[in-house]
Amino acid sequence: MSESPHGVFVAEGESCVPTPLARGPWGDFISGQYVGGLLSRAIERCVNDTELHPTRVTVDLSGRALLAPVTVKTTIRRRGRRICVVDAAMVQDGTEVAHARAVYLRRGEQSPNQVWTSPIQMPPPPEIPTAPPAGSASHGLIYSADDPGVPGVDLGSWESASQKFIWLTYLTPLVSGEKLTPLTRAVMVADSASAVANYGASGLHFINADYTLTLSRLPEGASVGMAGLTHNSEAGIATASVALFDRRGPIGTAVTVGIANGGFRPTGARGAATST
Repeated sequence: MSESPHGVFVAEGESCVPTPLARGPWGDFISGQYVGGLLSRAIERCVNDTELHPTRVTVDLSGRALLAPVTVKTTIRRRGRRICVVDAAMVQDGTEVAHARAVYLRRGEQSPNQVWTSPIQMPPPPEIPTAPPAGSASHGLIYSADDPGVPGVDLGSWESASQKFIWLTYLTPLVSGEKLTPLTRAVMVADSASAVANYGASGLHFINADYTLTLSRLPEGASVGMAGLTHNSEAGIATASVALFDRRGPIGTAVTVGIANGGFRPTGARGAATST
């Protein structure tokens, strides 16, 4: 594991070596947000048509990525006039530990039709901090519908059965020396959909199995917000959904499926990343 403080990973040839920032809250493994980020990074490098929009990205966390070098391999499954489908697989010591599929659609004329959508009032976005908290790559402001105007001091403020909100701002590069793209930023934020929608009165009791992000447009700016929409669970299986926002308004949705799991250890107080 690299000790570089300038990125969550350091690129070494075809591999990415995790730094201490890559550790997630479920043990000595790479956080799901950064697994999704590396998969998204590889997918974006396969698509050079700027008129194709990344409409859907599904991240399947099929294994646990150790805090050790990883490589990502990509395959274009379909390339048509209006659609492109790309798969990415994360490999560690010859074993696949995660994979993703992205669907790109060609942009076109917007219909003037008026369509109903669920109204959501997000808490105000944060001022962009100059640096993340120690030991974290991101700054987060968390809110609860119990007191939507005041951000929580730590995740204890989420211990209620009310709707949850978060604004996440990534301040450290995913890979040292590389600028974070809007798509990869959104994919990493979407991993926290599980926490936003599944956090309850006694904490977070479900770990991601996979999550799907859908985007009508890419986020603008450094901060991406989420509002919990639904949570359904039975027999240790959870399904949940959130809406995503930037400072201009809604940008898409994320859905996640989870399995009952203990051992969630958040990385600290306000400002620390809360994703799995």
